[in-house]
Parts: sequence; structure tokens; C-alpha cells
Amino acid sequence: MTSIDTPGSQVSESEISMTLDSLRECLEAVRRGEIQRVRGRLGNLSPDQENAIDSLSHALIERVLQAPMAMLKNASAGNQAVSVVETVRRIFNLRT
Repeated sequence: MTSIDTPGSQVSESEISMTLDSLRECLEAVRRGEIQRVRGRLGNLSPDQENAIDSLSHALIERVLQAPMAMLKNASAGNQAVSVVETVRRIFNLRT
């Protein structure tokens, strides 16, 4: 396990990976919940429409994840790893 040294602290690559996984899970739960919440208003959807909604919502999540994921991955190369990991965890209320 590799650790990222920062003044007075360390963040392992495993911790960064767990934070990324937790962030993805958090946003996926929001995505599923919102689809479920509006499902009644959508009425009967064709399989193509279901696939379109699924694809659109996954694409939105991936776009939202791009910046925090890049920051976390880049943090492992710099001396800001602890700060970035803690900030992402706080912003998204992650428990990892």
C-alpha cells in the first residue's frame, strides 16, 4: 500500500480509492432515487425510453464525477492529498 506524504499526515492510495468508490456510490444512489421518484409521472415507458433515461442519468453522474475524481487522482501526486480527500468527503458527506 502506497501512502502520500503531507505535512503531518498521510493518505494511502487505498483511502483515495475508497473515497472515489464512496463518491460514485453516493451519486448512483441519488440517481436511482430520483428516477424512482419521478417514475410515476413518466407513465408507461418503452424500453427505448427507459434506456434513454438510464443513459442520460448515467452520463450526468459521470460528468459530475469528472472534476472530483480528477482532483482526487491528482492529489496522490501532490502534497495536498489529505486536504483534497477531506474536502471531497465533507462536500459530499461521505463516511469513508
